[in-house]
Amino acid sequence: MARPLLVWFETTSRRAMLPKRLATAALLSASAMPWAWAADPASAGDIDLHRLGWLSSEVYDVGEGLPDPTVNAIAVLPNGQAWFGTMRGLARQSGPRMLAEHGPDGALDGAILGLAATRDGELLASTDNRGIWRLRKGRWASLGKPFGNDRVQRLRSFDAGGRQRVFAIGGGVAELDGDRWRPIALPAALHGREQFDIAIEPARDGRAETLWIASYGPGLYRCVAGACEAVPIPGPGPRTDEIRSLQLQPLATGGSALWIGMQGGGVARLADGGWTRWHSGNSALPSDFVSEVELVATPQGGEETWIGTRSGLAILRGDGSWSAPDPRVALLRERVRTLTRSRTSQGVPMLWIGADGGAARMPLQGPWRLVSTLGKQGNGIWGLRVERAADGGERLWLGSDGDGLARFERGRWRIFGSADGLPSETVRSIARVPDGSAEGALWVGTWGGHLARLQGDRFVELATPWRKQDNEALSILFAERDDVWVSTRQHGIAHWDGRVWQWLPPGPAMPGRAYSAQKIGRDLWFSTSDKGLMRLRDGRWRAFKDDIGLPADALYDMRLIPGHGDAPVLWMGSNKNGLLRVDVGDPDRPRLVAAPALPQLAVSYVYGVVRDGRGDLLVCTDYGVFSWRPQGDGFRSTGYHREDGLPHDECNANAMQVDDEGRVWIGTVGGAAVYTPADDRARHAAPLLLTRLLVDGKPVAVDGGVLRLPRPGSTLELEYDLLSGEKEDDNRYRVTLVDGDNDASGWSAADSHRYARLPAGAQRIRIEARDAAGIAAKPVELRIEVPQAWWRTPGARALQLLAGLAAFWGLLKLRERQIGQREEQLRGMVQERTSQLLKRESELHQANDELRRLSYTDPLTGLGNRRRLFETLELLWRDAARKHESLGLLLLDLDHFKRFNDTHGHLAGDARLQQVAVRVQSLLPAGASAARYGGEELCVLLPGHDEAAAARVAERMRQAIAALPADNALPEIEDIAVTASIGVAAGIPGLEQRPDILVARADHALYAAKAAGRNRVERAGA
Repeated sequence: MARPLLVWFETTSRRAMLPKRLATAALLSASAMPWAWAADPASAGDIDLHRLGWLSSEVYDVGEGLPDPTVNAIAVLPNGQAWFGTMRGLARQSGPRMLAEHGPDGALDGAILGLAATRDGELLASTDNRGIWRLRKGRWASLGKPFGNDRVQRLRSFDAGGRQRVFAIGGGVAELDGDRWRPIALPAALHGREQFDIAIEPARDGRAETLWIASYGPGLYRCVAGACEAVPIPGPGPRTDEIRSLQLQPLATGGSALWIGMQGGGVARLADGGWTRWHSGNSALPSDFVSEVELVATPQGGEETWIGTRSGLAILRGDGSWSAPDPRVALLRERVRTLTRSRTSQGVPMLWIGADGGAARMPLQGPWRLVSTLGKQGNGIWGLRVERAADGGERLWLGSDGDGLARFERGRWRIFGSADGLPSETVRSIARVPDGSAEGALWVGTWGGHLARLQGDRFVELATPWRKQDNEALSILFAERDDVWVSTRQHGIAHWDGRVWQWLPPGPAMPGRAYSAQKIGRDLWFSTSDKGLMRLRDGRWRAFKDDIGLPADALYDMRLIPGHGDAPVLWMGSNKNGLLRVDVGDPDRPRLVAAPALPQLAVSYVYGVVRDGRGDLLVCTDYGVFSWRPQGDGFRSTGYHREDGLPHDECNANAMQVDDEGRVWIGTVGGAAVYTPADDRARHAAPLLLTRLLVDGKPVAVDGGVLRLPRPGSTLELEYDLLSGEKEDDNRYRVTLVDGDNDASGWSAADSHRYARLPAGAQRIRIEARDAAGIAAKPVELRIEVPQAWWRTPGARALQLLAGLAAFWGLLKLRERQIGQREEQLRGMVQERTSQLLKRESELHQANDELRRLSYTDPLTGLGNRRRLFETLELLWRDAARKHESLGLLLLDLDHFKRFNDTHGHLAGDARLQQVAVRVQSLLPAGASAARYGGEELCVLLPGHDEAAAARVAERMRQAIAALPADNALPEIEDIAVTASIGVAAGIPGLEQRPDILVARADHALYAAKAAGRNRVERAGA
């Protein structure tokens, strides 16, 4: 990517600014900087979001259960179940994790080289040395070795001529015929050579079927009606004799184009008899070693070519330009081995990517798209503006913290910095000020309190009366011709009437700072930091605060969103009181609006709200963005966070805008994103699959629709999976013993259930599930036959009756003696039965205790996991609130740990993380606990510690981590220091408060520690 960026910036900026601009451009790489040599300027028009940014990807590796991080093959069954072939075995996706599939006698525990799914739900897997195996109706069976001791490199499944055809490719080419492999005759030149792929072009227009063969050494071959010939790939470039991947692309003319991925030769395309080649010498292809080529449809109806190379993923757009992968996902810049298309249960297209570092699932459509990570080293994007240019095209402006001002127009980015006249490269606000021209003048407010105007391609600072200083900043609140209002951080507000400035310093009647302004009729309303809601009318100011019920709080971004009967209602974010609404229909008597009630937010720090093109409210907070959809007398709330595509969970004030298409552009601490409102299509139920049954710990299959247990006391374990294809963490399950004594279990995220003993007779177990949106799946019912205990069978009953008669006769003769003997016998039976029950109960408790321990423990560090953390935090929070004691919380993040992993490998990173966990555990005070919060972040809970005491514990931990010795097991990381930044928060909880507040405060402090240079402890303060 460096070469195209170098060319573009050299032609648009000064050579002296090149290093800074290249660094800034890297932050815009997610924003679709065209990854190619300079092209013709794009035509004016709306911003193409598909080209602008990236949707959020999910990454799976050994931490999620993959047997090995190297993923060779991926296959997705028609029901959506995904399977993964790795260098150490086979796995399938089960909710948010992967489960290893060992096969009969561990046959699938070695390297899995190829996978293929058929349309009737069968899965084929090729192993390195144990042949090919097929999974059909839950049972594995061997299909042998089609090429003897030669490996099968790939399995292919085609729909051809209305029938399913499955091929094995490796030491030859063979087609599956029932349970046997039928070899395909190959020319002599391919004998003894490995084949890596095939493509089948159906017969048409009187021409027979064409078989294309990718070979390693002889190159590309074409076979028609049994006659095969070599097909040379012309054109300048590297070698073309080692073909790795083939893909056919249907053409509008009725024929097909053939895409070829080569080891060392890049990519080639044959269409209508003409060849086109791409390689590192004539394009932005990152490597000439290509493993996979996949054709992906675009939302606009076109098609793109996604290419997996030794140096990562590359995308060839339909217009010939190249795009780089999502910069947030390191896996996409490693060797990519396989690409597989799939869909969610709602039909949303997605792509699975298998690489050396795991697997990634990338949706190709979704509500959130990353636009830019500009400013992420500071506070991200402070200001943004989407506007129409004079030629009708759409233009995007982003004001960043420290990385200048970015403009996206006609498919290209342009960065403005200090070399372009900006007084500061931290841009706080952007506005258009009418000046008689078609578009008006672009004004920006910057750090230091400066105001500048764009003239041509340079900014010119405007003279203003207030003092300029380092901790000052300027926000443009309102702009009409000869009527511009601005606010500083510390020196009040000011007004420009087209000729002179009127500066209004802070005072008893004037605010210290205003955050936004809205004009309604002849009134101009201001949200302020210290004077509540203020109104300006005919030069007179009036403040509304506690007299209308507004709390004493800072009021942030303010928007006019009509209420019931189109009443003018001002919606304002606040620091401590969430979202506030004021009806200003009577501007002399504004009133606080309380109905309808708003959904409860996790945090009370709200920056603002807008209404998207669908009519939903989008609320920006200190911890995520929430979509509130009107429903009945209230709202249905959906939360979005970083895992959903946000650059960061924290928004920035005054950095929200709805464009002409109803999309919402948002600036966050980590960059900018755009939200496209979801359509109104009804969701449908995802398939619910019973994935495994275990009886007494052994896998079984259901025979004839009924599962017959071997004995009355058999244990039954159920594993199931809702194949939603998205947000599996939020899927919920419930298991019911129908018509039994057991009530239905509660809804939970557990995707397995265990019965230690079922009642005798015919039983039915019902499994229910619902997805993240609450849509219920079709339940699965399992019929079970549980045998009676031997002493309850009819024969045993008859013997008992005869024995009773004999005993009765004996009682007549020796009544007293027999009664005594019978009592002794019954006592022994009761003791024996009681002993058995106690033993089984003890075993059950031990098994449950072990399961509970595993579900609460992070497998890498041995600390508690995120679930244990938040359950413990909830308990300590309530206990501290009752006792009115302080509760401390530390958020610890290893500095530059991603760079550590990238440089020294994940094995070294895991070892260092384990060292840190052991050291943190050893320094815990009595009653304290530690858990893995996520990635390289640890969280420590300190009951009874105020902020000062918690900070002392944090400092001891920081010093201990910095002094960690080298790992003897990993000498290659000797003398490599690892440091930590720690955020500290503490306080006395209130029973009505949520513990999320403490986490958010510690996260703020951690962020401050990072911003202050890392390897330090920062306290959140009051």
